[in-house]
Amino acid sequence: MFMKKVIICAVAVMSSFVLFAQAPKYGLKAGFNMATVTNAGGDLKPGFNGGILAHIHITPAFSLQPEVMYSNQGTKYSSSDKLLLNYINVPLLLQYNFDNGFRLQGGPQVGFLIEAKHKIGDVETDVANSYKTVDFSIPLGFSYLGYSGFGADARYNIGVTKIVKNNSGAYRNGVLQLGVFYLFDHHHKAQSGKRR
Repeated sequence: MFMKKVIICAVAVMSSFVLFAQAPKYGLKAGFNMATVTNAGGDLKPGFNGGILAHIHITPAFSLQPEVMYSNQGTKYSSSDKLLLNYINVPLLLQYNFDNGFRLQGGPQVGFLIEAKHKIGDVETDVANSYKTVDFSIPLGFSYLGYSGFGADARYNIGVTKIVKNNSGAYRNGVLQLGVFYLFDHHHKAQSGKRR
């Protein structure tokens, strides 16, 4: 409950900044996941992520980047035993923009579970009733945005809330994400300012 209040307050503060911000630029993003569930005894499970984003400059140095992303998560117990967790993640990143195109970023993220399956060999069992439908995490990382509008992104999503219902174990999501993105009409707009 405390974390939910913190995230709501953070979103409210950041939203107030948007009133003084420049018009957003929109884009597409896709990438690669290496996911795990902490304390579950599994290994990293590969997956993918993809979705849409907006880039909103608050000042020349600071910007907001909200996203809506589909994300393959879970963990791998063995080559034939996997936990498959698929989420719609909605991060709201605060970014510090350097003059050379690099950006440090971090912020709150809420995830909505849309599918949970335990796969052993070719047999998949629906386990959605065992998992919470909402997950909170904190993405931290960096990105690079070129004048062309193409960019690259690296972040680690630190799970904050437990993902399993009625379980005392501290099972949380942890996801390393590497991706590329494209902002539409960025080249034209980039000419008016030094920072990207």
